[in-house]
Amino acid sequence: MHEKKKLLIESSIELFAEKGFHATSVQEIVNKANVAKGSFYNYFQSKEELIVSIYDYYYGTILEKMNKAKEEASTPRETLIKQLKINFDFILENKPMIIMMLRDQVPLGDDAESFILKMRQQNFEWSKANVLEIYGQDIEPYQNDAAVLLEGLLHSYSSWLVMDEHAIELDHLPEFLVKRLDNMCYGMIEEKAQPPIQQLPHFFQDQALTFNKIRQKIQSVIHDDQEKALEALDVIEVEVQKEEPQSIIIESMLNHLKKLSDLHEDVEALEKQLKQQRGENR
Repeated sequence: MHEKKKLLIESSIELFAEKGFHATSVQEIVNKANVAKGSFYNYFQSKEELIVSIYDYYYGTILEKMNKAKEEASTPRETLIKQLKINFDFILENKPMIIMMLRDQVPLGDDAESFILKMRQQNFEWSKANVLEIYGQDIEPYQNDAAVLLEGLLHSYSSWLVMDEHAIELDHLPEFLVKRLDNMCYGMIEEKAQPPIQQLPHFFQDQALTFNKIRQKIQSVIHDDQEKALEALDVIEVEVQKEEPQSIIIESMLNHLKKLSDLHEDVEALEKQLKQQRGENR
């Protein structure tokens, strides 16, 4: 991210948390960042568009920390405990901003809604990957349900932290939640329970998850060409949703992404899914 854009985002976060979204002007943001007002509009068309960039900035920050935690952990269980702690610490560090977003009912445009949906997809993929790594093949019939249960625990306790952080013993919370996840997952396995989730919503199905897996990998391991890689992926995602997608555009962007060795395998999987989809639509 360009340093000036990052400075504007960080300055706006401080002002929004202090004064609120509606009470903060663009002029105040550029004054705090010590940049010209025109610089703001080089990166954002409005304060509403700035909110999308704040979400993106937050998500990128926490993703980077979670990837580092995974590298440092010795087991999948330890990874999840560390990542849960990162999530809760992040909430406490940014609590004033979170409360402002809820209090001011910040307007979310189509771009923000689209970004939040992508974030939900990535979070669900993260939950699925964690339960599979911890509980192995036995959890596969219940993997979607286990992921929903993990998300439910995380969301509920995160909300509680925002409301009253002093009511929770935070030091022991991540390990406590993983133990409760043990209870639920081993319970489903032992009972051979019928999983309630028989089919995922469209936006959680394979192709959408592959797009977001690639996006997550770009954000975490691609540095030099990150912006161009994200643009290429966005072009593909927009094109495949058209009634008559242009194959030459899709293939060009796929070839660009395949040149990045860290993405090659996942992009090939996406390419295979897209070819199957085109075959079905003929």
